Amino acid sequence: MSAALAFVDTETLGLDADKHAVWEIAVIRRDTDGAETEHLWQIRPTQWELEQAEPKALEINRYHERMTVPDFAMGADMLADRGPEPLRLRDLYKVITATLDGAVMVGSNPAFDAEFLRAFLGVKPWHYRTIDVATLAAGYLYGQADATQYPDTDPVAPLPYSSRTLSRQMGVEPPGDGVAHTALGDARWARDVYAAVTGGFR
Repeated sequence: MSAALAFVDTETLGLDADKHAVWEIAVIRRDTDGAETEHLWQIRPTQWELEQAEPKALEINRYHERMTVPDFAMGADMLADRGPEPLRLRDLYKVITATLDGAVMVGSNPAFDAEFLRAFLGVKPWHYRTIDVATLAAGYLYGQADATQYPDTDPVAPLPYSSRTLSRQMGVEPPGDGVAHTALGDARWARDVYAAVTGGFR
């Protein structure tokens, strides 16, 4: 492996990175030696940011249920050994930037995550070419169909692609209730779809 991989997902207060804040970030970093580490951070939005939030986004990612940053902190490392470890924003910036540094970002619609991460961090430390596992799976399925005796059969659902449909076609069951739309759950899902496509070679 010539570059580290970063399987990434974010949970946000809406769909517009110019208006809505990111509040949960997961990165599963796989270094060139194959070593893998999981990271999960939460960032407490300001009152103004919450006022700008889309109610549907808060409902889907269960912000009010899952936000567990201590009241006195702006952010936290959610996977610290002793439970959520409060972090100052400048420390969050440093550790997230270092975790993504030089890595190829992989995710389900990573362009969305990259846009919010760029707005939050102020930099783009990852490799400029991201990998969307839905597109990757679609290409794989088209290649498989072309190699069979039924090349005229469309193996992929119509555009726009459904990541959940493609995931199932690759033999990976998408996250269910309680796991879907959580940053770490969706980052693990992206990793598993990537592995199904690549056969574990990358």
